Amino acid sequence: MKKKLIALLLTGVLSIGLLAGCGSTPAATPDTDADTGAQGGDAGGPYQVGFSIAMRDQFWTSMENAMKPFAEANNIELNTLDANQDVATQLSQVQTWAADGYDAAIIGLANNDSAEDVLKAAGDMKVVFVNRQPSLDLLQDGKVVYVGTDETLYGKEQGNFLSKIFEDEGKTEVNIAMFMGTLGLDNVTKRTDSAKQALADNGIKANYVFENTAEWDRIKAMDQFSQFMGTGETVDAVICNNDEMALGVIEAMKTNGDKTVFCPVVGIDATDVGCAAVKEGTMACSVFQDPVAQGEGTLKCALGLIEGTAVDGLTDNYYNILPKLVTKDNVDEFMK
Repeated sequence: MKKKLIALLLTGVLSIGLLAGCGSTPAATPDTDADTGAQGGDAGGPYQVGFSIAMRDQFWTSMENAMKPFAEANNIELNTLDANQDVATQLSQVQTWAADGYDAAIIGLANNDSAEDVLKAAGDMKVVFVNRQPSLDLLQDGKVVYVGTDETLYGKEQGNFLSKIFEDEGKTEVNIAMFMGTLGLDNVTKRTDSAKQALADNGIKANYVFENTAEWDRIKAMDQFSQFMGTGETVDAVICNNDEMALGVIEAMKTNGDKTVFCPVVGIDATDVGCAAVKEGTMACSVFQDPVAQGEGTLKCALGLIEGTAVDGLTDNYYNILPKLVTKDNVDEFMK
């Protein structure tokens, strides 16, 4: 009997110990979760954002450089890839980011017509289109936004500037050489057409004695204009869709004949080298397309989409940045 009583007592003690052990496990779990930050600890990043640039040139590089401080300050891991103006390459980049679980993709479209395909490739990722405008019908609340400028304003500034020069010279009919970026892009069409329209609206009859694409490239523009000068045709001004092509035209003039810039040459972007040319008087004007504002704006919008917060300056999913005419009178304001 005594042995049975001892056995019962030992069994009771062990049972109490086991119950105490089982009771302690759930009590410890909240403390562990609180320590590791499992309750909302991921808020504020780190976020992974891909940036597919249309092509590697000074403007896109300036935009990328403007993004880096904002990305670092806001715990964003930014991965930049060059699409090299190729739609298939860009779609592959976006698909890879989507498969890797990126939070957002920033897209400088290789071709404006590929925007819908980009969105399909992006899947659940947030998308910010920048600089090259997609169809505004594709923008979506909380999912897809655009950061950039109404492209017609760039050409309008060029046309108005040249019209004033022609009016001061008493010219109502002029010969114009037009250098365009990659054909088929929305910004090329709008910059070109709006420059022509501004001249016409100001009563200037323009004969376009040369009109071709140099695909944004300085060397191509230089070669093409050198060949054009060999025809003996005269021009009163050269309109270029960007500064790089304008600089190529200027270089061609400097290496031909009397080696002078013999007519106004106008560009767009107001890059560092473009502003330097405006200051020295070889480029008549440029139109400031702000890569810093566009770069910072894209990441602000991407962060707002990811976190579901409002973004100052974003209206109807459009973050609009106004252009500014850059001439010799104000170029110092745009030079670093």
